Amino acid sequence: MKLLTLLRHAKSDWGDPGLADFDRPLNERGRKDAPFVGQFFKQADLTPDLIVSSPARRARQTCDLFAQEAGYKKRISWEESIYAASSEALLAVVRSLPDDAGHVLLVGHNPGFEDLAGALIGADEAGVYSLRMPTAAAAHFVLAVDVWREVQPGGGQLQWLVTPKLLKAAGEC
Repeated sequence: MKLLTLLRHAKSDWGDPGLADFDRPLNERGRKDAPFVGQFFKQADLTPDLIVSSPARRARQTCDLFAQEAGYKKRISWEESIYAASSEALLAVVRSLPDDAGHVLLVGHNPGFEDLAGALIGADEAGVYSLRMPTAAAAHFVLAVDVWREVQPGGGQLQWLVTPKLLKAAGEC
């Protein structure tokens, strides 16, 4: 069994219209929400074995803030193919993960992450096209496989989906 968590990057800053999308940083809310989600992971004893992230600036900042609070002390893997990826491209990333990692956290972007989340639970087959993942949302899946290359659409079970807003309302952190 493998565990996969999808973490959408935290809220980004749109204040500089001349800045390329790839280079957009987090805004103030994003800089608060990313560590908040990391605190939740630490309190729930869910620190991943591996973090793989888009190298876009907002995703990098989300990773760094999350990792510090979650207690993740290993190397973060920056994967260019996650940036602006379709659900099919993201599934290829998942299938290429190292098998010695039992729990992997992917950090990236919508709409690909929402579409991948839906595909993992077979939502397309049920007539639902995706799960809603606002900024800094984390969706956690159990995958009934022993090796990552065997992950298939419909092969995941959503365990939970949290957002900073939900965690704050529940008083989790």
